[in-house]
Amino acid sequence: MEEVLRQAEALLRFSGEVDSRMTESGLGGVAGVIERYVQLRHALDRLSQRELDWAKSEVDRLIQTLQGVATQLEQLRAIKLAIVDPN
Repeated sequence: MEEVLRQAEALLRFSGEVDSRMTESGLGGVAGVIERYVQLRHALDRLSQRELDWAKSEVDRLIQTLQGVATQLEQLRAIKLAIVDPN
């Protein structure tokens, strides 16, 4: 029985330490972390998978466009070097 009490006390100390660290970090302790989790869930629930997929495809399309521009700029650079400094 004493061992169970020691384990329970150790767990309570640890729990208090976790709460203190979260409070010191500006999270408002364990309760604050839980509150932020609930807020995050509500915010994410407002975003549809369709919206996220659309945004991802737009970013992918922009990346492809920028890669094409980078390739063209590199070709232009090579041409300029060949004309300006042919040696």
